[in-house]
Amino acid sequence: MPPTSSPSPEPRHLVAKLGGSLWTQPDALRGWLAALLRYAGPLTIVPGGGPFADAVREAQAKLRFSDAAAHEMAIMGMEQYALALADLEPGLVMVSTPREAALAHRRGAAALWRPVAMTRSAPQIPASWDMTSDSLAAWHAREAGAEALLLIKSVDVAIHSARANVSDGTGAPASPSRREVERRRRSGEGDSPSLGSTPPRTASRSDPPPPGEGGASLVDRCFAHYARGLAVVLAGPADLETAGERASRGAIPGAAFEVLTREQHIA
Repeated sequence: MPPTSSPSPEPRHLVAKLGGSLWTQPDALRGWLAALLRYAGPLTIVPGGGPFADAVREAQAKLRFSDAAAHEMAIMGMEQYALALADLEPGLVMVSTPREAALAHRRGAAALWRPVAMTRSAPQIPASWDMTSDSLAAWHAREAGAEALLLIKSVDVAIHSARANVSDGTGAPASPSRREVERRRRSGEGDSPSLGSTPPRTASRSDPPPPGEGGASLVDRCFAHYARGLAVVLAGPADLETAGERASRGAIPGAAFEVLTREQHIA
């Protein structure tokens, strides 16, 4: 009797955050939208804030309005970016909640998150610039019960102080050895965002600080807390060429992002 092959695992529910900075690279932005829509499993896209959230930051510096106002305005900027993405790709279904996204997934459609309504009903997310749309994407992914989070950046991210491992055929992160984790802790390489059990006391704008404002970190200070338990993958321009083919197999393009499990208190 011939051996019975085991069925392929169902692709994981994927939340993919499109960096706001991709608005300056329209061909790449359209390429990523097309690639993501080939994903073989349930997909929800989270928009960055792009120029809309940057305008909030510039206005706050001049007008000196509160972080609470800037927080809501920046999330509105994410929603503006979502409206632009929906216009570029009519196949996306705009949703406000994980339940609406699940309904879209059942119809075989990809969901595009409008964050205003859901974040307004989440008072546990305080108002600050320390939490960007990366952390909001992670928060949404966990609220939605997603297994994986893809962060699409406008720069390649394979080499970074936070360990980047090439993901396997399913997009699952490669786990570092305990010895490697301890080595990095002693050498200081683990000082990029780390996973803490204490929730951060600050939160939200759009994308991580631009060069020269807040260092070279690829994610914001709150990200590790909100991303705990998620398989996080980072992708950049070099991953776009093969992204569609990989997505069609249920794989996640990019490099797995390791978040160290080290206590971090955020003031």
